[in-house]
Amino acid sequence: MLSPKPFDICFTSVQKSAIRILWAVLDAMDQMWLPVVRTWRLNEWHYGALTSLTKAETAAKHGEAQVKICSRSYDPYHPFYSNISKDHGYVDLTENHLPSYESLKDTIARALLFYNEEIVPQIKEGKWVPIAAHGNSLWGIVKHLEGLSEEIIMELNLPTGIPIVYELDKNLKPIKPMQFLGDEEAMHKAMEAVAAQGKAKK
Repeated sequence: MLSPKPFDICFTSVQKSAIRILWAVLDAMDQMWLPVVRTWRLNEWHYGALTSLTKAETAAKHGEAQVKICSRSYDPYHPFYSNISKDHGYVDLTENHLPSYESLKDTIARALLFYNEEIVPQIKEGKWVPIAAHGNSLWGIVKHLEGLSEEIIMELNLPTGIPIVYELDKNLKPIKPMQFLGDEEAMHKAMEAVAAQGKAKK
């Protein structure tokens, strides 16, 4: 991925998939020295007791309709999961900070809170900021920037590993819609792969 100027500060989750993508980008741009802020608020949606299952495994066990409800409903119920509070990556947080499960509504709220409190001030200072996160946590930022409804955001498939670029005006409003960087065919295949994640393997 090319940038007209170097990045200034990076943001990512504390989950290794996003961290590795950020590493790959910074390595390709020879900017591995940049400061990186890692936060659980950019983590993927916490699916409760379904956390240990892939979407395909969940579909095989509970049906594709249930996966659709769990992964594409704005405020669904998930079975509780308590082991996250014992994960060493979250030792500095109290159990009050760590939910037993989340809805998409919860995920969007925490990601957007972090965006407004921590990322927006950096952008206002004129800094170039990459965010390496997850499709459903990035939904919150996209929903905010694009002014999308709950129904539309739940149907949005953000392709994994494909950079998204926003150019913002002085009021931090998009000058134009999101732009995907990369080969168009690869982008469509990545979108189709995301859409197919909730289907049981045959």
